[in-house]
Amino acid sequence: MSFKIVNYNDNLFNEWDNFIKISINGTIYQTRKFLSYHDKNKFLDSSILIYKNEILSCVLPSCKLGENFFSHKGATYGGPVFSKEVYNIKNMDEILNLIFSYYDNKIEFRIPNSIYHEYSDNILLYLLGSKLKMCPELAWYISVEDDVINNIKNIRNKKSVIKMINNENYTCQKFTEKEDYISYYEILLKNLKEKYNTNPTHTLTEFLLLKEILLNNQSLYLVKKENIIYGGVFVIKVTKNCWYTFYISKNIDINNNMSIIYIMNKIKEDAKKENVKYIDYGITTENSGKILNKGLSEFKELSLCGKSTNRYLFLK
Repeated sequence: MSFKIVNYNDNLFNEWDNFIKISINGTIYQTRKFLSYHDKNKFLDSSILIYKNEILSCVLPSCKLGENFFSHKGATYGGPVFSKEVYNIKNMDEILNLIFSYYDNKIEFRIPNSIYHEYSDNILLYLLGSKLKMCPELAWYISVEDDVINNIKNIRNKKSVIKMINNENYTCQKFTEKEDYISYYEILLKNLKEKYNTNPTHTLTEFLLLKEILLNNQSLYLVKKENIIYGGVFVIKVTKNCWYTFYISKNIDINNNMSIIYIMNKIKEDAKKENVKYIDYGITTENSGKILNKGLSEFKELSLCGKSTNRYLFLK
């Protein structure tokens, strides 16, 4: 067989991340730099590199949970990352068969939305779907060419957010100080705890570590008035095509959804300047896509002018 598997170790850190940069479908979530923000004891790493004639052709970030494997529990997206040279049906089929054999058919995946890549992922989706159960998760996005403000369906909301934008007392921009991240995390924590009785995915320590690890590939957008935070959105620049909006939260003590619309419009404008194509609003489903959060879906569709798309889980 022309392909061979090598287990990941820290000596391969740079080779791995350099490969992601030139791959056909890699994202920042699949880099070792991103995955390194986790405590080493949090996940049992089982990642592999696949070479063809001594040339790196594919990497797969993965971790072991019990007797099963997942790509990857420590990231929003995972799945195999390919070089352009092997991105065809023959090689991908051979590589995936090798992967399934290596993990004894006990591996599951979450694959990035197609909006992240310039090349079609239909071959990958088909091959994974032929071996595993494909579970769609409903997600929302906009194009940077979309007019977020004028496309708002609710006229009252449209007038309110325009009024906010034109009010010089409100500031909507990227904030970089550690204190702003801490203040926003406290708002996010209170919002999630009081509305959903849950906590953020990351601890405050992890959130601040993400800021340091991602550097220019992350931003914290806030709306402030008289130094009071009205709402915020954490943004990760996942690929050159697409940014991901994470931790979207308003200050529930003020209860103003318009701040989020204001921020999303600002993010879209900044993304357009950097030739990004899409803004990913994230999913509005839970439990592997089985449960739909209707209120959140309606907000992202009607108030944020989102378009529907699917990201896919592939489960045993």
